[in-house]
Amino acid sequence: METKQQLTVELLDKLSKAFDKFRKVQLKQMYGEKLTAPQFQVLEVLSKTGPIPLKRISEMLMVTGANITCVVDNLEKEGLVERIHSKEDRRVILADLTEKGKSKINSIMPTYLNNIAAITQPLSDHEHRELINLLEKLS
Repeated sequence: METKQQLTVELLDKLSKAFDKFRKVQLKQMYGEKLTAPQFQVLEVLSKTGPIPLKRISEMLMVTGANITCVVDNLEKEGLVERIHSKEDRRVILADLTEKGKSKINSIMPTYLNNIAAITQPLSDHEHRELINLLEKLS
């Protein structure tokens, strides 16, 4: 009979392998787009949220503020993102997509979503929803 510890180790192994599979697909596509995975993640967040404080991006992506600053600096150099001072509090810096950034993320997303869908294709709709619910419990 398996112990709770053995099951936990097996769960971690399966989660790690699944995550690696998703990440490899993402990295391969982003390499072709001349973006790093963190740059893509920032573009994706901004496309969903609109202008948002840098601090909030770092919280959403669970990385340091310094990391987000560096990523946004590089995206800004490429003309994909711009920094905006908040009208409510000038100490707060927001990031937003430029028109070039919107165009870039909109051109990337269809292929990205197809690539991700291909990975999850073996799951039925019910299994897909159940996996989402289970992972939500862990996070």
